[in-house]
Amino acid sequence: MPRRNVFDALESAKEPRWYAVRNMHGALLESRLLPAGSDLKRTFVVAMLDHIDAGWLLGEFSSTGAVFFCTRGAERRMVSITPCAPDHVHKYGAAHLTESPGRDD
Repeated sequence: MPRRNVFDALESAKEPRWYAVRNMHGALLESRLLPAGSDLKRTFVVAMLDHIDAGWLLGEFSSTGAVFFCTRGAERRMVSITPCAPDHVHKYGAAHLTESPGRDD
């Protein structure tokens, strides 16, 4: 049986990536462009260590999804490395079909 390729979100890429930190309500707190060819695994681990050093407790994380969650007191954050700019509006599933020009609600 042929082995399936496993996607690695932290593999170095020919395209830029973005580092983004969001609060538990999805508001963007911090972002920065990571140039093409950046060592994304190192960036991810350094971000985890920086948050630990700042008093955050790491929660669930996924190197496959390039995301981790952390808490400090009642505050919760999501830190991710993504191929899309943080201000990019995601259109999942058929959500884009509900918007139509000239539609009055």
